[in-house]
Amino acid sequence: MRILRTCAITLGLAFATVIQTQAAELLDRIVAVANEDVVTARELSQRLQQIRRQYQSNPQVLPPDEVLREQVLDALIQERLQLQLAEQMNLNITDSQVNDAVRRLAQQQNMSIEQFVTAVQQSGQDYQTVREQIRQELTISQVRRQHVGRSINVTEGEVERYLKTLAGQSLQEAEFELVYRRFSVDERAEAEALKAELDAGADLSREPEARNLGLRTVDNLPSVFRTVVPVLELGEAVLIEQGDALHMAQLVDKKERKAVQVTQYKVRHILVKPDVLLNEQQTQALLDDLRNQIQTGASMAELANQFTDDLSSKGDGGDLGWRQPDEFVSAFARMVREIPEGEVSPVFESQFGFHILRVEGERTQDVGLDVLRQQVRQTLSERKYEESLQRWLVELRAQSFVEVRL
Repeated sequence: MRILRTCAITLGLAFATVIQTQAAELLDRIVAVANEDVVTARELSQRLQQIRRQYQSNPQVLPPDEVLREQVLDALIQERLQLQLAEQMNLNITDSQVNDAVRRLAQQQNMSIEQFVTAVQQSGQDYQTVREQIRQELTISQVRRQHVGRSINVTEGEVERYLKTLAGQSLQEAEFELVYRRFSVDERAEAEALKAELDAGADLSREPEARNLGLRTVDNLPSVFRTVVPVLELGEAVLIEQGDALHMAQLVDKKERKAVQVTQYKVRHILVKPDVLLNEQQTQALLDDLRNQIQTGASMAELANQFTDDLSSKGDGGDLGWRQPDEFVSAFARMVREIPEGEVSPVFESQFGFHILRVEGERTQDVGLDVLRQQVRQTLSERKYEESLQRWLVELRAQSFVEVRL
């Protein structure tokens, strides 16, 4: 009897061991090969869990499980291929760089680093694992910057053409702040009921699942809203069906493009650098003499073309054009602000050498368009980068050995 019981226990333990072994083998099963590297079922499962945790308050935005599984596996394969490139390029992310990234993440969430670590642990994640994920993301970012980012260039012509488009013209006029909520098509009745409440004066931001998109230009709004938002009144809401979802937005703020007023000065100068022929004292004496000549009627432009060591303005008679003081080094900017218009400054020193200057005009200028042009350049650059990145990722995968074993 005891022998039978012992055998039963032994067989039970053996069976449990087999089950555990099979489970471990299932988790460690290779689900994809990327060149000499592999992706295991365990890694895929962990990444899926991480994504589901991120969207646990709004799970309806996730695609069906099979689609999500394929998308996540594809992302893991792309990561492997890019990390392999990083190794070939000898790219290394230091602990200091990781610490800086953690600090930025904590600041974005209004947390101290200690609070951020606690939040990570409370979410069920291992902090060291999260740090390694951050290290990988920084590494991949560097790989992309070197292979894709360096080739991105936006010309003045492209900026001009964009500003002439409908989106560009709208961009010059206003920014829009939307509150947004997404519904599935099965939630049509709920969405239409809420739309009626908004039309009666309700506030979409009070809905738990709504989120504020912040101030955005037309071009940076979700594409479904770009044509309709510029004609909305404050507080007005729209409900648009696109694809397999209903998209609701309410306009809560609109800001016209503000003028950016700055003071600019038209400056002419002469720079002389001490060298083996002229020591500092002789350099200052030369500039004092040039100043006296200008004050008695000599042409500062002609003297600048003859004596200045500033190659950028030598052919222009020392003319620097209309500039803001903060475009100059501090000593030069200080003199520009202090010297009365039309007077020649005393000799002064900057990190480049010794100068005299004359302010020939002062104006208040709206540089809002310059700021706008820079925003357009950034938008076009980001768009080009994203397009180039997708092409590069396709090429990278095509050049690699990839086998999916799902």
